[in-house]
Amino acid sequence: MRFGPYSLLLLVAAANGFLFAVLLRTSLGRHHGSAWLSALIAAIALRLMPYLLGFAGAYDLHPALTFAPFDFTLAWGPLLWVYTTTLATGVAPSRTWWHFVPAALQGIYQLICFALPLQAKWDWYTGTHLHIIELWGAFAVLLSLGVYSAASWLQHARWQQWLDENVSNREESRLTWLSLMLVGIMGTGALGAVMMTVHLVVRPLDYFARLPIIVVLAVLTYVIGLLGFRFGRGAIPMSRTGLAPLPVEPAAAPVAMKDYLAQAAAWRTRVVQHAWHRDPQLTLTTLASALGTSPRTLSRTLRNGIGVSFNEFINELRVRDAAERLCQAGAPDILRVALEVGFSSKASFNRAFQRHLGTTPTALRTAAIPATASQFPPIAPVARIEATE
Repeated sequence: MRFGPYSLLLLVAAANGFLFAVLLRTSLGRHHGSAWLSALIAAIALRLMPYLLGFAGAYDLHPALTFAPFDFTLAWGPLLWVYTTTLATGVAPSRTWWHFVPAALQGIYQLICFALPLQAKWDWYTGTHLHIIELWGAFAVLLSLGVYSAASWLQHARWQQWLDENVSNREESRLTWLSLMLVGIMGTGALGAVMMTVHLVVRPLDYFARLPIIVVLAVLTYVIGLLGFRFGRGAIPMSRTGLAPLPVEPAAAPVAMKDYLAQAAAWRTRVVQHAWHRDPQLTLTTLASALGTSPRTLSRTLRNGIGVSFNEFINELRVRDAAERLCQAGAPDILRVALEVGFSSKASFNRAFQRHLGTTPTALRTAAIPATASQFPPIAPVARIEATE
């Protein structure tokens, strides 16, 4: 075999993909859904192998390699959806196996063809396979990837909404990394559809003309492997309700529509007085328990009373708390302030600060501007939610 620039590029990409697939099964990268992501990356890296071997001349030297089972593209969509669902909920969907029946049939077909005598294999490949099976198989792959990508995106959107409504450390639980993975895979599917259209309508695309989609797959294996390995362990599944359960007071009386604003203001005052917003692990459930109400009532009151989600409500309090501190003489450094008011990193603090006050912590401190629109009662000493009034 001869390794030129194309085959070397694909060799590095495939090796990268298989490396991430292995790392995601070890303690270094294991998390909810990591096994499914590992399988997805391995399946994409495996699809590079025919092109890697082809550009290296392996099929010319060893034509018996034709139909070697490298193509499990009908598993890509289901693996993506199961991974996203498992990350979002903490458990894999029930009756998962039937989603992989098409991929199993795809593998069986390749094994049967691979076992044919060389001449029969070549006749089948150049005839029925290239002109019928491969064409309809490509349509099936694009349809599968489109349907499962759409389902994954809907699950991603539901998860994102849940995080906004239930988790206070919203900046640390952003799903930008998962969005990039989904967009990358959907974009790859769209490119495949364009190339299929060109192949059918404009001119047939030979082995070398398909290189762009293969290069995209090479990049995709690296990107989704890196993102899943780097951020997957920090994902907060929807099954998590917060810290250990707290003693729940009798439920408060239902809030009338006209009283939403007053009730939200009263609860905001209590949160500030107790400095509950400074708890980095604060969730909708734990705060509702401390306030003697239900998570649903708290969320509805915040939405209808002051027009914000739970996450926006808590992070605005944190930002204003930090702004007041930064404007005081002898205030500690910005990172320390960020951690003391409930943020888990300086980057997330800066993003929230910019969004809520329209400036940066450094600019505010340098200009010594009084805390903008500080309408809240004085902030009490740090205290986690341990008791309710």
